[in-house]
Amino acid sequence: MIVKTKPANFDDRLQHSIELLQKSEATALRYYDKGFYLAFSGGKDSQALYYVAKMAGVKFETHYSLTTLDPPELVHFIRREYPDVIIDRPSLTFAKLCLKKKALPTMLMRFCCAELKETKGENTVTLTGVRRQESVQRSHRNEAEIVTRRKDDKFSGTFEQLDQFTRSKEVEGVQCIRGKDKIVINPIIEWTEKDVWYFLNEVVHASHCELYDRGWKRIGCLFCPMASQKEIVMQGGAYPKYKALILRTIHRLREIGYMNSYTDLTDEEIFEWWVSKENLKKWYISRKVQGHLFNMDEFKKI
Repeated sequence: MIVKTKPANFDDRLQHSIELLQKSEATALRYYDKGFYLAFSGGKDSQALYYVAKMAGVKFETHYSLTTLDPPELVHFIRREYPDVIIDRPSLTFAKLCLKKKALPTMLMRFCCAELKETKGENTVTLTGVRRQESVQRSHRNEAEIVTRRKDDKFSGTFEQLDQFTRSKEVEGVQCIRGKDKIVINPIIEWTEKDVWYFLNEVVHASHCELYDRGWKRIGCLFCPMASQKEIVMQGGAYPKYKALILRTIHRLREIGYMNSYTDLTDEEIFEWWVSKENLKKWYISRKVQGHLFNMDEFKKI
C-alpha cells in the first residue's frame, strides 16, 4: 500500500510510541538483561514496531516463532531483510500439535497460537505490534498489559498505571510476573494502517514482504483459522504441499477418533468444512441436502 501523504497527527503518535518505549525500558531490563523481547511476525505492523524501537534507542531482542505452517516467502523475507531476528523453532510441529490435541484448531479453539506463539517471551517485557484498528477484539487492548493465569494479577491500561501497579506489588513483597507470565507493551496500538504504511514507505524506507503485493491483507500462518475463507482458499491453490500436509493430519486424526460421528465424509470434505468456518452441524446438513443424501435418522445420531 502506497501512502505518501503524512496522516494527521502522525508525528504525535510516533513520538508517543518512542517515549513509551524509553520510559518502560528500565522495567524491561529488570526482567531480562537483553531488554525488551520484541515479538516479530514479518508483517507490516511488527516491521513498524521494530523500527520504532530502533529510533527509541532502547535495548531489545527480536524473535520470530516458526509454526511449520509459515509461508516460505515470509521466512525468506525475514532471513534476507532482518538477519538479526532470532528464529525460534517449536518443540512440536503443527501436525504433531493437532495430534496431541486430537483436533484441528478453529476460531473458537486457537490452540495453535496459544502453543506455538503466545508462550514465547515468558518472564519478559514483550513488545507487540497490536493495533486497535485491526479488529473489534483488539480495539479493547491497551498499551500495557500483564499476561498471566492468575486472576489477581490481571492488568490492562497505560504504562503509568502499570508502573504504579507493579510498584504496589513490590511493596507487598509480591513479584508481579514469574514463570510463564509476561508484561506486554503495545507501542503502536493507536496507529492506523495508513500510519504504518507511511512510516515504512516514507520515514524508514523499508521493503515489505511480497505477499502484500499478491493481495494478502494479513500475514501469518497458512490456513490460519483467523484468516478469511477467501484467503484460505487462495492459499490452498498456491501452497498444495501445505494443503497436503493438512489432509494427512486430518487422516491421522480420524485414525484416533476425530470426527467419528461423520464417517461418511472424506478427508477432503472435512478440509472443506474446516476452511468454510461454518458450524459443523449446519455445514453437514447443508452439504447432505445439496447432495440429496441427507437422512434425518443419520443426523439424530450425531
